[in-house]
Amino acid sequence: MKRLLSCAESQDLDASTRKLFGLDPLLLMEKASLRLWDRLSLYIDNSAELRAKGKNLSILALCGKGDNGGDALAMLRHARSAGFGNLKAIVSSQPLSPSAQAQRGFLRSAGIPCPEWGLLGEAEKACLYAESDIVLDGVLGSGVRGAARGEALKMLEFMGTAEGLERAAPEGENQPLVVSIDLPSGLGDSWTKDLPAIKADLCLCLEPIKEICLSPSARTRCGRILSVGDVFPRDLIAEAGSSFLLEEDDLESLLEPISPESYKMSRGRVAIFAGSLGAAGAALLCAKAAIAAGAGYIYLYVDKGLYPLLACSGESFILRPLGAEAEIPECDVILAGPGWGSGGERISLLRALGSASERALILDADAIRLLAKQPGLRASIRSPCALTPHPGEYKELLKSFGPPEEEPFSESIGALAKKLDMLVLAKSHISWIQGGNTRFVWEGMTPELGVAGSGDVLAGLFAGLLARKIARSRKVGATARFSRRALERSMEEAACAAVIAHGGAGRRLAGSSGWFDASQLVESCAMLVHGIDSREGARK
Repeated sequence: MKRLLSCAESQDLDASTRKLFGLDPLLLMEKASLRLWDRLSLYIDNSAELRAKGKNLSILALCGKGDNGGDALAMLRHARSAGFGNLKAIVSSQPLSPSAQAQRGFLRSAGIPCPEWGLLGEAEKACLYAESDIVLDGVLGSGVRGAARGEALKMLEFMGTAEGLERAAPEGENQPLVVSIDLPSGLGDSWTKDLPAIKADLCLCLEPIKEICLSPSARTRCGRILSVGDVFPRDLIAEAGSSFLLEEDDLESLLEPISPESYKMSRGRVAIFAGSLGAAGAALLCAKAAIAAGAGYIYLYVDKGLYPLLACSGESFILRPLGAEAEIPECDVILAGPGWGSGGERISLLRALGSASERALILDADAIRLLAKQPGLRASIRSPCALTPHPGEYKELLKSFGPPEEEPFSESIGALAKKLDMLVLAKSHISWIQGGNTRFVWEGMTPELGVAGSGDVLAGLFAGLLARKIARSRKVGATARFSRRALERSMEEAACAAVIAHGGAGRRLAGSSGWFDASQLVESCAMLVHGIDSREGARK
């Protein structure tokens, strides 16, 4: 896992670093800009199109008045030192920060043009832009508050701030590679999708990456993200923030080990309440995914009308018909909602399912919609609970439990999880997991996973992996009951493991097979999880 920081936390880290070493801001800018240039230089070397231009590559820096603009100016100086000669900058007409002013002076000494924004005509700006191969976006940095204003807004509008908006180069002429420094200008802690922001092709993000760059609505503004490390001390980074970027290598540490003598009950018990007429596939996928996660004993409860259709499926789970009174089996985890429908009897059943404080509950799909439509249901849920909404279901939850949808995503998911006192796994092209005061982010960006049944697979994986953790805790603790906090922590870890396994399996399938269906995804998840379970040292 890697740390993610809010913009405010990033500024605190910058200040702490300067205080630790007694650094002038210009010295820290020197280190950061050199790391940024080295990363961009490597990208240029690996791009056949850019590499072919050699040292004639044209780079334009568009610089605001702050230190982000200073970083862009310093990068031009490093480019000059590397032998590039076709370099220009357009700087803010406003008074520059001391560090940015110093960087401008260095470039002027080297004969690199740095005209002010306000002194150039629109045609001159467009010409400079169109003649460039790379444009460095240094207009605004992490200190932005609210919407861009004044000259900064004009710079953003000049570059094109919205999806589909033409950039400054006239149609048919060269469109340069837009490279944002640290984060696209306009993004910040208070950014929402209705506010302007640069749409970059490439974003050179200083580590720790800003979490706003990985919010669902902002991620597409960043283009390809390349992280740039070795700027801030590792011990200070380790103390900063409470958000984490999940990586596929984290999966092994999140899985409970499987002992050679384990049997079905010792690997966890899951009860799934899913499916309805016309949506039997959701129930099947959930059950199969729980098995793929390594859970040992799976109950699948379905409506009586659906029971005959599934009874002859030959699957290895325990199939039970729903009666008038809900029969709650002895289990570690209950998963409810996939393909469930919204009949009136579901409300009373949901109340019954959430009544046990020592049992984990996962609500997905239609169960989430029921909770959103019947907010009073929350009071009847005593179980430690997790929600797995897709974007539409997430909006429904916000309407019922707040805060307003217009709030920044990082604030809304934190407030929602706190209000409900539940873990929230908000799944989309970028998935966020908010549990307590800690959040985890999975940078999915795998459109092939956008297939019917994909969410059912994720829910089943989550339930199965959580059941494994609870069963392991039960065995180690020699008791069937353990603290609510321990159960909630297990939920966080299982949710993280589920999104990694789901996302990693999707990437593998996309790479090997192209488009795929949910059944193939289940098989790929099983292979990924079992492959880790089978490694030497994983069995204990």
